[in-house]
Amino acid sequence: MDIGSATSSPSLVQPQATALSGLQDAQARVNDGAEQLAAGNLDPAVVLSISSAQVDFAANAKVFEATQENTKRLLDMFA
Repeated sequence: MDIGSATSSPSLVQPQATALSGLQDAQARVNDGAEQLAAGNLDPAVVLSISSAQVDFAANAKVFEATQENTKRLLDMFA
């Protein structure tokens, strides 16, 4: 699953764009680690990098979700 490009969405507010960038970075780190594991590199640092990327991805997803909820609340207040 490809997250897409943060630059293709100029309407994103800064926290959303930052979270999306973090999601993309975590995805790239998982892909890199998966390729290394598939190539036979069983270095514990590779596994740690994948685990760290998983935590980073989840945290950035929460940030993105929170900014979406806050934007919705703000729009509801102006409605």
